[in-house]
Amino acid sequence: MALGPAVRTRLGRYEIPAADAYRSLFINLDDCAEVMASVFPAARILEIGCGDGSFAQRLLKRYPKADYVGIDVSAQPGRLFRGDPARVQFASVDSASFRATEPGTFDLVVVVDVIHHVPHELREALFRDVRALTTPGGHYAIKEWEPRPGPAHLACWAADRFITGDRISHVPSAAMKSRLADLLGDELVLEARIPPHRHNYLLGYAREGIPAQRTGD
Repeated sequence: MALGPAVRTRLGRYEIPAADAYRSLFINLDDCAEVMASVFPAARILEIGCGDGSFAQRLLKRYPKADYVGIDVSAQPGRLFRGDPARVQFASVDSASFRATEPGTFDLVVVVDVIHHVPHELREALFRDVRALTTPGGHYAIKEWEPRPGPAHLACWAADRFITGDRISHVPSAAMKSRLADLLGDELVLEARIPPHRHNYLLGYAREGIPAQRTGD
């Protein structure tokens, strides 16, 4: 059973600050968004596995002229988003179905702390969807958690396992880089660690190809 939704729905107006405080124990989302914005230009952003919309709000603060689409298989993606609604779109859909409607149309595709929730047999398809949804010449970024032994990793694993109810399988950064290189073959242009723990690693890639000409350019 997932404990998180059962608890959070009882918090009322305290849900957003409580969710932010909980996440801050493991990752600084503001820093993560700042690192991405410092490296990747984007006018159109897609987040796969957007959850409640917390990272969307931070991304749009750092991309003031960008439009954002967030997709998630949950029933109410983006429900805690409190930014400009004119610049966002949330949809309850998986990446494969979404790819069928909008392939290769996003300057930046981000996947933040999602892969370890995805069953092993589905990860290759997800990685291919990420690349296919990125416009040629655009970028995609994957943020994950390094499974280093210690109290921080134990706390992270337990929180994900028992609060979400998912079966968790973290991927070491070296294994992730090797897998993406073999499968997708794009250039790694960003490798960073995100506070407050060095377990948080961020990998950014430039998709090969010539950027499509935008109307009005």
